[in-house]
Amino acid sequence: MNEKEIIKEAMKSCGWNQETLALKAGYKTQSAVGNRLNGSSMRVDTFVKFLSAMGYEVIIKSTSPNTNKNEWRISYEE
Repeated sequence: MNEKEIIKEAMKSCGWNQETLALKAGYKTQSAVGNRLNGSSMRVDTFVKFLSAMGYEVIIKSTSPNTNKNEWRISYEE
């Protein structure tokens, strides 16, 4: 699953459309969200901003928890 698919699934889970996400994420138009969801890739800060607006957090965890137990949470700050 890529970043745009995650955003779309989160939107579906929240019952949100692009217009709602735009409003909650501080964009003036729905097309601002649509352009980012339809582009070739999404910036990490935009990904985190969208998820934060929907009440999610991004957690970074090691794929080798036996050797690396680090965990970080990414928060969006303007």
